[in-house]
Amino acid sequence: MPANALIEFEALAAETGIVLPDLLRSLLATGKTVYGPEWVSTWREQALQGSLPFISWYDFEWIEAADARREIEEWLNPKDQAGKVFLPFAQSGAGDLYCLMPLDAHSTGVALIWHDDETSRIGYRSFDHFVAVRFLETFANLDHLADDFPEEQVIQCLRHDVSSVTEPMNEAMRHYLKSFADLPTTHHEFRHGPQSRPENVLALISQERLELERSQFPEPDTEPFTIVARWEINPPTPETVTVTAEPAPDWRTQALNPDQKFAAIQSYRQEFDVSLVEAKKAIDRHISDTRPD
Repeated sequence: MPANALIEFEALAAETGIVLPDLLRSLLATGKTVYGPEWVSTWREQALQGSLPFISWYDFEWIEAADARREIEEWLNPKDQAGKVFLPFAQSGAGDLYCLMPLDAHSTGVALIWHDDETSRIGYRSFDHFVAVRFLETFANLDHLADDFPEEQVIQCLRHDVSSVTEPMNEAMRHYLKSFADLPTTHHEFRHGPQSRPENVLALISQERLELERSQFPEPDTEPFTIVARWEINPPTPETVTVTAEPAPDWRTQALNPDQKFAAIQSYRQEFDVSLVEAKKAIDRHISDTRPD
């Protein structure tokens, strides 16, 4: 499956008419954007080795081409979205989709399509800009990594991630991002919103420096656009609703079967809209709590 990631996404890209950016093609070609069942037991090692691209980011999960195709067919297709074209490649823990979208005839931007909001917008002029900004945001707040790793391993995870991801990038961008990753850790005040209370977070740069650097990657001059909600597309009619549908898999039952642990994690994520790491912690805790003494 991993070896086919690029081939499958290239086929989907050809169908949508969206050209895969060079950096995204390089990352898909590594075969490391597919989690696989072994991820459950090896995620810490993968994080510390930087073997999964963007593993240091907060709330970012790759999806496979089959999942992207299903999202297009069932939700983000031109017919249902006023002619707009999308190519999903990743998601948040809540199910919001990171998508490639055409900016014009010659360039492709990146948009985060909210699963529960009426509007979205293209937030990045290119995939490279998207990567740069997301790394800058990570440099300014490392607390999501500090929840799972001691400080020295947080930096190990981040630097390995930056090093492997920037390898295919141009020299200037590679040097730019690595220069921040090599900074010593410190603590800074960070606000998640204008009305939020400041938090003291582990970081490499201040939030003020983040905003200064982010200004080098301005959002495209495009208007927000309306998204038709998934549940509004082909809603079921009384004639098509069935009362004999199989119940959704229960993560509590799956967790007790070692062969179904990964399925339990996915079921937990769907029920509670949490990230892969958060779901794994919850399943491990459930297994520990229910294990006979």
